Amino acid sequence: MTQPTNSFFSNKVQEIHASLDGVITQTSNTIVTITLGQNLFQLHPFFESLKHELTDGIGNSLAFPCVQLEINDSTFICDITIKKERDFLAILLFDYSKHYEHLHDAAQEKKTAMLNEQAYELTTKHSEEKRAYFEFIHDRIDNKIIYALEEIASDLKTLGKTELNLEQISLITKIKKNSKVLYEKAIQLKDDVGKGLN
Repeated sequence: MTQPTNSFFSNKVQEIHASLDGVITQTSNTIVTITLGQNLFQLHPFFESLKHELTDGIGNSLAFPCVQLEINDSTFICDITIKKERDFLAILLFDYSKHYEHLHDAAQEKKTAMLNEQAYELTTKHSEEKRAYFEFIHDRIDNKIIYALEEIASDLKTLGKTELNLEQISLITKIKKNSKVLYEKAIQLKDDVGKGLN
């Protein structure tokens, strides 16, 4: 079986003929070398899966796109056309390995771009939520804790101007000392939270 030597498709198409029980009688061997006498249905599980359909009835024509085959240590992706004639099977393998690889690469690039875009959106959303949380905490520390501690300090100052016994003076001193420590910690915490905003 010969292929036109000048055809672009001459090394992309392999024609195989087999008897109805699967014995290969002709092959152009342009994609993969197949020995005459091999059984088509034992060549690859793809063909084996079609055995019943191909051995039953007359005049069936089947087409399968993008089938990956591994035959005799050769792996390729092809479109397959199978025509069942009255007394033999005609199989055409169209080698589109490069085409499908490029499609696969393009699909991978598209998928990677989509994942990168989703990652960017999630990172942006996370940053916005983190910033909103830090702003909320910063505001609560400033307006609630620090303000309350400043009010306590002011009240203690006012209380200190009244007549107090020694035990009360000692208690006010202790409260002033503890609230000063809390105030300094609140200021430090506010500053730390403020750094998270930048």
